[in-house]
Amino acid sequence: MRVAVIGAGVMGLSTAYFLAKSGVEVKVFEQKYLTYGASGRNSGGITAMLDREELIPFAMRSLEMYENLPSELEFNFLFRMDGYIKVADRDEDVERLEKSLNLQRKLGVDAEIIEPQEIRDLIPDFNSSAVTFAVFSKNSGVVFPWPVVWGLAKGCRELGVEIKTHTKVHDITIGEGIRGVKAGDEFFEADVIVNSAGAWSNEMSRIAGIELGNKIMKEEICVTESIKPYLDPYLLDVSHGLYISQTSRGEIVGGITGREVEKIETKSSMDFLVKYARRVTQLIPKLKGLSILRQWSGVYDEGKDGLPVVGFSKDESFVQANGLGHWGMTIGLSLGKELAKLIIKGENPKLKPFSPERF
Repeated sequence: MRVAVIGAGVMGLSTAYFLAKSGVEVKVFEQKYLTYGASGRNSGGITAMLDREELIPFAMRSLEMYENLPSELEFNFLFRMDGYIKVADRDEDVERLEKSLNLQRKLGVDAEIIEPQEIRDLIPDFNSSAVTFAVFSKNSGVVFPWPVVWGLAKGCRELGVEIKTHTKVHDITIGEGIRGVKAGDEFFEADVIVNSAGAWSNEMSRIAGIELGNKIMKEEICVTESIKPYLDPYLLDVSHGLYISQTSRGEIVGGITGREVEKIETKSSMDFLVKYARRVTQLIPKLKGLSILRQWSGVYDEGKDGLPVVGFSKDESFVQANGLGHWGMTIGLSLGKELAKLIIKGENPKLKPFSPERF
């Protein structure tokens, strides 16, 4: 079997790696460079405290993989399991967090309600009066996204996978007869084509003659100058969409969760900085006065119903592996592994909730 994977993000590379481990011949096509897409532009929060029942088992499995896979690949992902806090200050968000927590506990997630004042034990200088409710999971954390991509790419190459960077796919042939992808002036034959192009997955589907209809989301992030490391857990304010963490070098990395946009573009904005700075200094006054060293934005896609789109399309030579939304780093490793099983065996009940056929 020969498989062409479009997109070298976490989902695409995870799928390629586990296919190659099973002896499948794989080529990966990336339109720019490794870490160009959403897998290289996010903040790296990893948790199973999700609000969709279908996603939680994959998040739990990915957390295990973040601990074990680096040894297998002999590449450090720089994953820290220092905990994850979700806070809220609006009644409707508190209700949503409580409902989600009940679901998470039912599925085996180690998470608990903590008092706002207790957050100060985890984050010194936290302003507990700025929130009314908090939940905490110690079995969660943050990863540096770039090493995840680099490590998976290393593992793929060692198994014989060819990763063709700066190689944009502009034609896809599926169905009966010769199948494959055209990139540049060259045609690459493949029995199966995997569309893991993230925000560009709609475009790749259209080229193949298939309508996908994923939502395109844009997210902005920034990083500050370094201060002495003290912020261990990852913090997400669900009422304001704000999240922050601190790197081992001391920079504060933070952003605001994505919003739907009509087209793909990655320009940064002053509006984001104002909104972010106002709320983050309400939560942690100590951060006032820090200099912003860099800000950037990224785009990712999300399934129409908020769930990933993973599985065979109407033509089984074309496989969707996209729509992971804001939780791509959290679920991409395990989803890729299960997708590899689906491609090889032709079925995988674990992926049924994400099948493109549901639309």
